Amino acid sequence: MAACVCGVVATSSALAQSAAPAEASGLLLGKLSGDSAFDQAWSAATLYKNNGNPILEEFDLTGRAQFDYFKVDGNKGQNDFFEIRRLRMGVDSFWVDRVIEVKATLDAVLRSYNTPVVFYNRMTDLSVNFHFSDSLNLRVGKFEPHFGYEREFSDNIQVFIERSFFDEQVFNNTGNDFLAGTSLSGKIGKWGYQAAVLSDNVGQEFGHFNGGESYLAEISYDFAEDLHAEKALWVIDYLHTDNNASSNVFNTMENAFATYLDFHSGNFGLVTQLGYGDGIESKGGVYQWMLMPTYLITKQLELVTRYSLGLAAHANGITTLNRQVKTLGKFTGDTDNAVYVGLNYYVYGQKLKLMAGEQFDKLTGGTGAKAGYDGWTTLVGLRMFF
Repeated sequence: MAACVCGVVATSSALAQSAAPAEASGLLLGKLSGDSAFDQAWSAATLYKNNGNPILEEFDLTGRAQFDYFKVDGNKGQNDFFEIRRLRMGVDSFWVDRVIEVKATLDAVLRSYNTPVVFYNRMTDLSVNFHFSDSLNLRVGKFEPHFGYEREFSDNIQVFIERSFFDEQVFNNTGNDFLAGTSLSGKIGKWGYQAAVLSDNVGQEFGHFNGGESYLAEISYDFAEDLHAEKALWVIDYLHTDNNASSNVFNTMENAFATYLDFHSGNFGLVTQLGYGDGIESKGGVYQWMLMPTYLITKQLELVTRYSLGLAAHANGITTLNRQVKTLGKFTGDTDNAVYVGLNYYVYGQKLKLMAGEQFDKLTGGTGAKAGYDGWTTLVGLRMFF
């Protein structure tokens, strides 16, 4: 790795000497970019940018703010709450002809249901990414693993307010969705791949590395050109966990599998996913089918619909619903039907948007006092990031 980096430094320096000098920009130099007021305001997060610099090409501030209001009305009770869903701030920098990217992000909890106020909650991204080529990226540190469609990208650009029950089952709804580990990824032609080894003991920073490991493998194929679409990505994900008593993430399933197609053409989008998880001990297998059509009514207004079906082999195999319903309690069952209908208004693309949605959940089967649930959840949110 050191030899590769040194070689890149030498090549970058030679190119910098032979090429015309690039113009530096950034807030520290008093040079904002963009034509609109939104463009210039968001460009203030770039403190320094100069692609002609052989050592440091770019240094940015990063942040996201997400505000939610929810109201739950179900057969097990009612509740409503306004929360600061996410508040994060950090830095992102690119070095050595953009071969090296260094990221660090702090996560704060300022208003969350039945949760103490903590400014320093944890570090989310805390990683170094070596981009040797499109076919080879090495990432080391703490980052969010990619498993299933709902982890294909950051929550900054999700078109729904809440992830589905299957994602909750796999990640065990612990909030430990950023793990220490290392990954290799890349794209060769139309094929993509990723392989990762992750620590299953998560802490505020890297954790204690004593909770076993998880192994993640992914392969994808880009059908966009074949189908004459803007996007047509088919993905297969596989996750295997090797847990012990100190594991605090990925400790509900021994093996998990997901395959999905993410398709977009014109104003229309369609995502469909099949998922399976092999539950640890008495939980048994859990299956998911998800279908999510979307449509851009205008350039700024988008309609999003989603149906998710969950089936469990055992009576209480499905044990989690979305975070809003869980303020009423933890309910169990073997069949889950969830329907979501929402509207997104893009004030400044994905960087500033308003979201509103209604979700109906019906969980049936199960045994005991916590068996079953049905009810409506009203969701309103504002999402912003830079």
